[in-house]
Amino acid sequence: MIEFLQIVFSFPTAFYSVLLGVVVGYWLLSALGLVGMDVADGLFGHGHGHFGGDGHVHGPAHGHTLGDQSLADGAHHHQSVFDPLMRLGLGGIPVTVVLSVLVATAWALTYLADLYLLRLLPDGGLRFVADIVALVVAFVLAIPVAAFALRPVRRLLRKMQPEPPRPLLGQTAVIRSPGVSRVTGTAAIEDGGAGLILQIRDEGGERFKRGDRVVLIEYLADQNAYRVVSEDEFRGA
Repeated sequence: MIEFLQIVFSFPTAFYSVLLGVVVGYWLLSALGLVGMDVADGLFGHGHGHFGGDGHVHGPAHGHTLGDQSLADGAHHHQSVFDPLMRLGLGGIPVTVVLSVLVATAWALTYLADLYLLRLLPDGGLRFVADIVALVVAFVLAIPVAAFALRPVRRLLRKMQPEPPRPLLGQTAVIRSPGVSRVTGTAAIEDGGAGLILQIRDEGGERFKRGDRVVLIEYLADQNAYRVVSEDEFRGA
């Protein structure tokens, strides 16, 4: 036990021991509900469930939102300091899990290196250089090990990920509000689930009433709404 503590609290293992303590503390606080998993995820770029003006779902006014997809493969994200890790097989997994496994793996490798190799070297410049090399090599080796260990987690998260939203432009909706104008109006559209409630607008004035069927033809980003026309207009009748 004494030898274990000596290695854990001596360089280079102590470097990862400190990080491992931070990781353990984070998960304890997370289990108590004192911190959220997005604390570390904020360091990464991630999707926000907001799509461009191509007719996809654009936000909470549509009756549902897509949760942040931290490190999801193929998700549009901003650049971050951890992007290189994502290209090394660690994408598709929350950053908190990735960092936790990386730190734990690097700690274990450094501990084993110190126990079986570094302690055989005499103190001095050579030992210091070997310590630094072990510190770096442990992290480098931890990346493929973590990627392999987290592969089942990635597959599970992919299965749990919701289906991407269907394009809405060209879809038929049913008016829910008493009328539709240039500034107000709502309509419902079936999406195979609970349905979506959309904000809609009509440039033609008060010509639609509750229960009329309309077609979504344009997304108005400034209003977070859709411009609509009647089904006859859409078909060119």
